[in-house]
Amino acid sequence: MQTVVKKVTKSGAVTLPRGIRQETGILPGVPVDIESDSRGIHILKHVPACFHCGSVDDVKEVLGVEMCRECAGLVKEVFEEYGTGQAAE
Repeated sequence: MQTVVKKVTKSGAVTLPRGIRQETGILPGVPVDIESDSRGIHILKHVPACFHCGSVDDVKEVLGVEMCRECAGLVKEVFEEYGTGQAAE
């Protein structure tokens, strides 16, 4: 484990040291999760997970929501079952 002291900028940003970014695979453009608990702040490489079931298998972002193929198929079935433009009765 590395410990590096960094200052927080006026805008609240903190630069992650190059060695830590390379070691963890957090490269430019890679999304991260920022969590806090009683032990402190944790920055983790984001792992996409389905909003509906929590699965991490075959997940894509659809209109800003992470969804697995299985749940997307269930949503598709619901729309096909009720037809186009028809409300459920």
